Amino acid sequence: MTKYQDFLKNITECPFCENRKKVIFESKESFLTYALWPYHAHHLLIVPKRHVESLSELTEEEKGDIDFMQEKALEILKKLGYANITHMVREGKDNKAINHVHFHTIPNIRIGDLDHYGQERMELTEEGIQKTIKDIQKFL
Repeated sequence: MTKYQDFLKNITECPFCENRKKVIFESKESFLTYALWPYHAHHLLIVPKRHVESLSELTEEEKGDIDFMQEKALEILKKLGYANITHMVREGKDNKAINHVHFHTIPNIRIGDLDHYGQERMELTEEGIQKTIKDIQKFL
């Protein structure tokens, strides 16, 4: 399994733009996918289809579409039995490695748990990917 920091070192193109095979559900302006390096099981990402680095670059239509997708992700996670869900936004060049604004929807994250219970984030296995997709598709 690849460590997240190793993955970041090897990025040459935007991973959200270059490979759309990981899309679970899409709307006109954005798509829902699984986090390849999740904080917890069923960690989802909402990504605008258009490559933008900042929230301020999003159009009103894109913002509305992303709101719709966040509600969809929330609905799915609640149907999977989660009661505590965190929404987090990553944007800009200086505070993350992927320069494409994206939105995390993370079930059962604890305050201060951005280090995954003290463990380094690891890449989701193919088995984990298939289970995540299967679990989510039941509610689409």
